[in-house]
Amino acid sequence: MNYDALMGFEIPEARQTFGPLDAVRYALSIGLGRDPLDPWQLQFVDERKGPGIVPSFCSVLGHPGFWLADPRTTVDATRLVHAEQGFRLQRAIPSAGTVAGVTRIVDIVDKGAARGALLYLEKDLREVETGALIATETRTLMLRGDGGYDGPSGTPPPVPEEPGGAPDRTARVATRPEQALLYRLNGDLNLLHLDPEVARKAGFGRPILHGLCTFGIACHALLRAFAGDDPGALRSMSARFSAPVFPGETVEVEMWQGGAFRARAVERDVVVLRQGLARFT
Repeated sequence: MNYDALMGFEIPEARQTFGPLDAVRYALSIGLGRDPLDPWQLQFVDERKGPGIVPSFCSVLGHPGFWLADPRTTVDATRLVHAEQGFRLQRAIPSAGTVAGVTRIVDIVDKGAARGALLYLEKDLREVETGALIATETRTLMLRGDGGYDGPSGTPPPVPEEPGGAPDRTARVATRPEQALLYRLNGDLNLLHLDPEVARKAGFGRPILHGLCTFGIACHALLRAFAGDDPGALRSMSARFSAPVFPGETVEVEMWQGGAFRARAVERDVVVLRQGLARFT
């Protein structure tokens, strides 16, 4: 990896027009609607009711696509993984409109040739018509093949402490065998989530679930536990991805009253999200 080339790469602005059915598709792709008799779930999948918007929907709006695959970035795009995700909402996400996502590189941290490099990104999501800021999304990618580069290294930001004691609330969400195939329809077409051969080359036995799908599952679990009938009460959320989920596994989200949370894949008893933190109004 060439540090100057990556830092100087201009990530294209992404404009996207979306409607209520796009919000419904996102909700379905993160496991909502599994119980068609549950009014709380139905608010997110019934376009006649808005629909209700899951706050993590902002993570798939105005996304610039797989820009790191551009050879001019000099990154080994076949070996990157999603390490952290977060968002801060400034206003309610509309159920329809045109938005622009502007993504920028914030920092790069060199972990060494054997451990890779951390790439820190921020995306501002704005309404095109008014220019109003809807949300700022944060994303950290682990560039597993690009550590030990020739260039300066930044400093990792502080992360929340791991929660102590028993959780105040827990929720279990069973993912479906085809969950990754459904989540891909939000625009993340990385073959790691589709092609068994690509997954094997990346070190996984089979295609894995998108980390952002697991993040969305945790988001709606937090909404149900602490936001009641007001999905807009969740203002920010962040977490680290510590292990993948395989489609068909059950995700258990453990939540604490102060906003801390983590998640694990029940069948393997493996923590998949850690150091999570959510803030509510």
